[in-house]
Amino acid sequence: MDGIKPLVKLGCLDIWIDEIVPCLKDTETGEIKESVVFKIESRSYLKKFKKNNGWHIDWNEVPKDVEVYALALHDTNEIQGLVGVKNDHDAKAAYIHWACTAPWNNKHEFGTRKYEGVGGHLFAIAVDKSLQWGYDGTVHGFAANMQLVEHYKKAFNAYHLGMLHEFQIVVEDENAMKLLEVYSYEWN
Repeated sequence: MDGIKPLVKLGCLDIWIDEIVPCLKDTETGEIKESVVFKIESRSYLKKFKKNNGWHIDWNEVPKDVEVYALALHDTNEIQGLVGVKNDHDAKAAYIHWACTAPWNNKHEFGTRKYEGVGGHLFAIAVDKSLQWGYDGTVHGFAANMQLVEHYKKAFNAYHLGMLHEFQIVVEDENAMKLLEVYSYEWN
């Protein structure tokens, strides 16, 4: 697909939200696993998260003004998902540039999912950053298609704004804060 390079620069939300669970849930055992979030400071570290090994994009090509956060298992630090978030001063919101589950958690592309709850956690991380930046938890992003817009409306009570992009969604106020009430993780 020739359009992937521009998408990396613009960003795109095409992550599906599965079961809403406070921590990650092992799909085989049902065991609840605590998670930790950390910022990835090194762009060279991001080189291992590539489109050709299942991470949807080459994460080292994300624009420099996008902060990348990893959601990992607390006990092993194994990364289960990545989210790129940008401080959008003009919109007074956190812009979710991209969110991606680890390949072993991506049922839609690879047919299996090791852990439930990754997608919702990635949105919650963006809400958390919005709060830190003083935006009351408001987040926005560009969904890949109308089917995902409808999915986010059902999952998070997002609304379809469609101003900057035909599939632009926004989650704000009470709906954004509900994400932080549901999803738990520790900042590292």
